[in-house]
Amino acid sequence: MIKSSDSPDILEKFIPREDLSIVFHFGNPPFMLHPHYGELPPYFIAPVVSKPQHMRVSETNISFIVTCKPSVFTRIFNINLQVCKYSYVELPAIPFEALWKQLSIYSNLEEWIKCFEGFINNFQGSEYEKDHIDILYDRIVSRDNNQAILKIEMEFPVSQRTLQRQFIRRVGTSPKRLERISRINRVWDLISSDKIIDYQNLVIKGCYYDQSHFIKEFKEIVGETPDNFFKRDLENVKIMSGKTER
Repeated sequence: MIKSSDSPDILEKFIPREDLSIVFHFGNPPFMLHPHYGELPPYFIAPVVSKPQHMRVSETNISFIVTCKPSVFTRIFNINLQVCKYSYVELPAIPFEALWKQLSIYSNLEEWIKCFEGFINNFQGSEYEKDHIDILYDRIVSRDNNQAILKIEMEFPVSQRTLQRQFIRRVGTSPKRLERISRINRVWDLISSDKIIDYQNLVIKGCYYDQSHFIKEFKEIVGETPDNFFKRDLENVKIMSGKTER
């Protein structure tokens, strides 16, 4: 949950994550500044993105955000993330308009969670069973994964081209790009802002070729070098990027 009614507007960027978020806004909606410009809808999907997203969140905004596996959510609701034109994906009015209205009645996290869980349980009806795209997604984002994407893809009884096409439709990005995003988030979780960055350790933990490879990939996804990023105040970045509760 993001509640910013007790503080000034938050102006910061969202760092790409390996998961997907369902976002419901109550009050003044957030405003996207870059790479697209405009007001965000009251409910939408924040998909897996490859670049940082700059946003402004109003002081009167309250948001309920549900984070989930993109491969699972898109399969349940038959949503194609490959056609995403912006930094967000609009949710279909049916059934999400009614859900948003129901959520707006409540005012605390516990009630929102209960309402959303009831919605999902009623919609799904039966226990979810993973398919090959779910399994591939889990393998890529696993903290224990140190296998090359090509090797993982070869384990599935479909062609590489078909697998990647299905993956992009369900997850919104390619397996290779997801791996890079996952590694950056893994590195972020390892770094404490009050410590000197141990590049050698991060190269090993992140399975990078060398230090220059790590810095290049970090800057490409985060928009800053590791030195610049971790030396500044990251409180609002963490809030925007779902790295902390507020």
